[in-house]
Amino acid sequence: MKPYEYSFVIKRGGENVEVFPVEFSCSLRAKSIKITPVLAKKVIKVSYPIYVLRSKAVAFLEAQKDWVAKQLQKIPEPVVIKDGAKITFLDKEYKISNIPNARRGVWFEDDYIFVSGDKEFLNRRVKDFLKSELKKYISTRVRYYAKKVGKDFGKISLKDTSSRWGSCASNGNLSFSWRLAFAPQFVVDYIVAHEVAHLVELNHSYKFWNVVRDIYAKDIDEPQKWLVRNATFLYSFD
Repeated sequence: MKPYEYSFVIKRGGENVEVFPVEFSCSLRAKSIKITPVLAKKVIKVSYPIYVLRSKAVAFLEAQKDWVAKQLQKIPEPVVIKDGAKITFLDKEYKISNIPNARRGVWFEDDYIFVSGDKEFLNRRVKDFLKSELKKYISTRVRYYAKKVGKDFGKISLKDTSSRWGSCASNGNLSFSWRLAFAPQFVVDYIVAHEVAHLVELNHSYKFWNVVRDIYAKDIDEPQKWLVRNATFLYSFD
């Protein structure tokens, strides 16, 4: 069986459907057969140990197909960034409005995000704009927290990650999920504080968590719980 030969189809309202292909992989670290929906890539991953036949992994998926279908039904419908849609960026709600003949690119104005140009390019332009604005905000917070710990940092970048909201490399480069654009500001601040703390402790030891608590200076449980509850929501933006 080749990757993506097996798939699940979710029916939404009307004729709308979503297809979730299945990717099977044999892993040296796997101790059992595991089914994992990867929302960012809209793929279902099935991993299994090297001593297990792929046919057994397929049979396991078949036996669990009702459970998988129920999990997928819990996923929010995709939020399409389009003309007239409402989105929240850093705690403020905006309505997207397309002005084809304008020559200003994309800009905030009051409670609107105005977008010039043809409507077919609106989705990409708004995403690029939000990424740029989020990077500006994150950069200010990185500088703020880095000053608190007395550490220099490297390059700051935004990515569309599937398993983490941020990361810190050994050379001090920091990366963050662009989907944090739709998270509350206190959650974004927490993720930035978390990654900056890795400039001090490149691990998750008690010393690391002490640094996080010290520089974030708020209850870290609240943003952690928010991310657990709303991960599928952040990955629903298309």
